[in-house]
Amino acid sequence: MAAPHDRLGEPIRTFDGRAACRRTWAWLCLLCAASLALIPAAVVYLHDRVWWAGVPALLLSMGYAAGAGWIAGRDRPRVRGRVARLYTGGLAVAGPGGEAGYTWDELASVTVSGRRAGQRVRWCFTIVADDGRVLRLEDDIPDVRVLGVAVAEEVTARIVPRHLAAVRAREPVRLGPFTVDLDGVEKDGERLPWKAVHDVVIDNGMVTVHADAGRTDLTAVASRMPDALAFAALCHRLRDTSGTS
Repeated sequence: MAAPHDRLGEPIRTFDGRAACRRTWAWLCLLCAASLALIPAAVVYLHDRVWWAGVPALLLSMGYAAGAGWIAGRDRPRVRGRVARLYTGGLAVAGPGGEAGYTWDELASVTVSGRRAGQRVRWCFTIVADDGRVLRLEDDIPDVRVLGVAVAEEVTARIVPRHLAAVRAREPVRLGPFTVDLDGVEKDGERLPWKAVHDVVIDNGMVTVHADAGRTDLTAVASRMPDALAFAALCHRLRDTSGTS
């Protein structure tokens, strides 16, 4: 359910994908029109064996078509751009499917994934709300990484204290393939006590629990693990306090 914006606090920043969407469609239309316009000339010149004009016209037509295909593959144009708005108390996203707004306390989890495409990284932040709705922040939204990281940090800041309280009440907490409790962290039957955990990092698309020498690291794919940031933060808190608890 969409939340009124006055519930979300003061506006911080707007991430408007509509201008980029219009630019993408403009370039696609221009390149496609140029490619199509050159085809009749290329056919006529090649038919008449006027090679010096027909071959360049054909090559230009093919080049324009390839350019349009490259832009379409890179930018994945949408019929209508989306707009995301970051507030002090939450997030709102508007697009072809309508508008949805949630306070930070109404967001249950965030999954972060990044896929390299040439020199670019395609970021996707999958946000699950308490009501079951799924919001995906992708690169049709400008500076989506900045937005997604801000959202992930806010959600993490609220998830970690709840999980920490549960663990201290001697309730195991399940985060993705990992289970965390007062004594250590476990995955697929492999268990590490906190004293054997050297560090927990998220790097190169992987979540890794680094073990001390002589033990096996525990790893998982970050894009398949909701709340990887919260998991890392929770592990650091429990590892750092395990010697004094």
